[in-house]
Amino acid sequence: MINRHSEQADQQSLAWLARHRLLERQPHQAERIRRQRSGHLAARTNPEVAAEMLRLLSDWYVWLFAFDDGYCEDRERGSRPGPLARTTALLARSLDAETPVAEMDGPSRAYAVALREIRDRVGAQASPSQLFRWECTVRDYLFAQVWEAANREAGVVPGLAEYVAMRRHTGATYTCLALVDVAAGHEPPPAEADGPALRTLRDLTANLVSWDNDLYSHAKEQAAGQGRHNLVEVLACHHRCSPAEARKLAVAMRDAEMSAFIELSHAVRADGSAATSAYARSLGLWLRGHIEWSRHSSRFDAPAATTSRR
Repeated sequence: MINRHSEQADQQSLAWLARHRLLERQPHQAERIRRQRSGHLAARTNPEVAAEMLRLLSDWYVWLFAFDDGYCEDRERGSRPGPLARTTALLARSLDAETPVAEMDGPSRAYAVALREIRDRVGAQASPSQLFRWECTVRDYLFAQVWEAANREAGVVPGLAEYVAMRRHTGATYTCLALVDVAAGHEPPPAEADGPALRTLRDLTANLVSWDNDLYSHAKEQAAGQGRHNLVEVLACHHRCSPAEARKLAVAMRDAEMSAFIELSHAVRADGSAATSAYARSLGLWLRGHIEWSRHSSRFDAPAATTSRR
């Protein structure tokens, strides 16, 4: 299932990326985003939303990919927590509507200006509560990038419990799930939106998306020497086992989490309000769409082996 506006959203988001000059001096990363068809991720995870809302979602996903590639996965920027903390602090300030865009300066200014634009577009569609929830998830995502950079600098593989808790934030999944009800036009009542059932369902969704991402990207990260923040590597370290054995453990964890998601989703859809039931259904669509996109996207392709010259 894919949104009928997918091609339009993909092309518009690429134009948006170029207009904001987010990867202007990193043509390789810009080409990578073009090839992976980021707009199709929004289209598959949100197959039923209107064209304008799909474009907003696609632009947000492209911003995340650009920041991830341009900063977080960059060998220089992504392993220096001090400078990255200053960058994320500036980006967090851009979420404050009272901060003038003219005050935003530095090498990450383009990202801050683009983020402010996204924030204002979300605010035009969301209720105050929905906007606040999304802003909180973005700030948590930015903080988590510094945590990851600090681990890289120290050469640390995080413990399993710590990794699972932080991985939901580092992958920005919460920021995307916070827009699900905004995009679909159904806002659950506050007591249910912030209640234990939906919070757990969001956690399960974020875990599944993150772990699927790890399973798909492990080979690519290993080839690039970046495997430490991956569930397979964390399990291998935690259990002192081989990567092949750790992968089996990761798949088993993922399957158990999916069973828990299905069970809770059925309960929420049976017992919750109409808006809450629709929200739970949308989380299921997001999960399925992410799997479909991951299977066909070039984002997780391992680099081709090259023959060294002698």
